[in-house]
Amino acid sequence: MVEIIVNADDFGISKGVNYAVFKGGTFGILNSASLMVNQKYTEDAVRISKAVPQLKIGLHLNFTNGYSTASAEKVPLLTDGNGKFVNGFIKLLLLTLLQPRKMKYQIWREVEAQILEMKKYQLSPVHVDGHRHIQMIPLFYKIVAKNCKKYKIPRIRLVNEDIFHTWKTQGVFAGIKNGGNIKYMVLKIMTLYLKQVTPVYFFSILFSCRITPECMRKIRIPKKWNAIEIMVHPGMPEVDKKDLYGISDKNILSSNRQRELEAVLDKNCLKDIVK
Repeated sequence: MVEIIVNADDFGISKGVNYAVFKGGTFGILNSASLMVNQKYTEDAVRISKAVPQLKIGLHLNFTNGYSTASAEKVPLLTDGNGKFVNGFIKLLLLTLLQPRKMKYQIWREVEAQILEMKKYQLSPVHVDGHRHIQMIPLFYKIVAKNCKKYKIPRIRLVNEDIFHTWKTQGVFAGIKNGGNIKYMVLKIMTLYLKQVTPVYFFSILFSCRITPECMRKIRIPKKWNAIEIMVHPGMPEVDKKDLYGISDKNILSSNRQRELEAVLDKNCLKDIVK
């Protein structure tokens, strides 16, 4: 038997995303979600997670959108004076290379604060991944791994997708239009550097935020794997357009989010995944 994990990232970032996760978990194939604990709609997401018990909940580490969970004075390289995050993926990577000692301390503070915040809601994460894939930055990964051991969290997402297998099943132009190939190469280099292994195959870095029902029907898991995680970003942008004040990431307004919701509502789309 192959374990199929269909995981919704960004749970808690907006009302529309939360509604989409509820729909996908109740009426579709969504069986996992990654919670952002430092967003305006985090508590709404927690209520949904308890109403949809079939959803396994992980932690979506967030170091780029909104405000830190740790106090601002403890993470000055990560935030401004008010505790608002100020760095993107590239700048975080550079800071870990240029100021590793200071960053090590501050990353630890924020990672642990987010884990404890999740536990405050009586939720024990079954996995950890990162908004913008920040968990793949080597120093971040090392600190996350130690915290996962400390708090007994079973799995960290590794971006181990095989680009040649994806091209074979989805077409050689997969990832070209949305820059997925570039993102893949950056994260693949980090995966090779980390030299870590996981029993779970990852899919969709080439289709990040662009998974359609057709794409889902073409997914095939490579023969050597017995588990696959399919990353999706379902949403309801029409709902979120009514609440622009509460949005920390304009990407959630993309119509692609609605298409990803349609994909996870198709209960038959993964019937051939192991063929």
